[in-house]
Amino acid sequence: MKNFKITVYQYKTHMENIKSVFIALVILLIYVSCTSSEKRKTSVETSETDILELIYFIADEMDMKIMCDIDMIGGDLYQKKTAEELIRQSNYYMEEYHEKYGSHASFWGWYLNNELNPLEQSDVEQSLFWRTIWKSVVDKSKAISPGTKVTISPFFLLDKEGYRGFKYLNPEIYEEWWYHTMKETGIDILMLQDSGAEHLSFFTLEDRKPFFQAFANACRKAGKEFWMNVETGQVEAKDWAHALQMEKDFDRKWAFTEINWLKQKLDLAAEYATGIINWGYYPLMNPVEEYSVLTIQDIDGQPVELSSRKNNYDAYKDYVDHLSTRIPQGKLTRPKLNGTLWFLPLELGSQSREELEKAVGQEILNQKEVGFEFLWICNTPKHFKPASSENNK
Repeated sequence: MKNFKITVYQYKTHMENIKSVFIALVILLIYVSCTSSEKRKTSVETSETDILELIYFIADEMDMKIMCDIDMIGGDLYQKKTAEELIRQSNYYMEEYHEKYGSHASFWGWYLNNELNPLEQSDVEQSLFWRTIWKSVVDKSKAISPGTKVTISPFFLLDKEGYRGFKYLNPEIYEEWWYHTMKETGIDILMLQDSGAEHLSFFTLEDRKPFFQAFANACRKAGKEFWMNVETGQVEAKDWAHALQMEKDFDRKWAFTEINWLKQKLDLAAEYATGIINWGYYPLMNPVEEYSVLTIQDIDGQPVELSSRKNNYDAYKDYVDHLSTRIPQGKLTRPKLNGTLWFLPLELGSQSREELEKAVGQEILNQKEVGFEFLWICNTPKHFKPASSENNK
């Protein structure tokens, strides 16, 4: 343990000195790679920078793993499109996407970007709809990219009184539905959002435990992995009345989960899950102090106070730097975040290729420095358009 502390100290002392050199080297490698391979032309117009190619290439260099969403986004697709339409669309998209980026060492998996209002086994028709299209994605992933993982990140509802108009379901109902879903579809990893759909600060750990156990049971019975999505953002609300008024006024107070509270959340997650992922690093922990076209600056359209986010990052980094490398007794994994959801904005502004390369390198390096292994990239369909995609919808 003594040697580990010395290494961390040296690393922290010298990192600022080597960071610029490291990024410059990565940028040079990107330039050589991107200009020497015809395959790395942009997916939309060859005159534009392919942001996804930059991310994959830098992730290769930094030994990171990427999971990406596909062009089947949202929890409201039922009755908008048929399962057959979505299967045809997603199959073609995955084939083309994998053809372009699948050779990268960092290409690790796929993310089903479908957050559903909770279902019951009695919801037969809708359950069949989702299980059919999800199984198709799993089957396609195995066919074109053997060894990659398919992931999903659902939520649960803690609103027992139905204040927000949604039906409350007991944990046992979630367990039953997700057991059958994981078993029938073959989804590899379920990453449960740990704060409920409402993200309210007054929810206690005791409130959440029965749901954590239910989802963990479902995955283990189905022979699948259970991870936790430990969120580092929450709505600061005193009680339900306060929360509902803020929602009505479209003025929810989003804030970083203060570090001591985050430690408790991570500690609990490690009791149930074999992996821990995150939402909330963007926009609440990103240490880049100036505006960046690569990251969001709000949550659900509501602006977030960003002035303290470097302090949030530093507080978490200090926690990780002093965390034991061993899995604690009674835990299934180390109580730390292993990656975060990175939602790519639609517009990347007028930055030059060189500026984008430097910005991407900095974002990934910042994540690497706090021990992240995974880049969970969302909104990828807005940055990749397969040829003749209109004919396959």
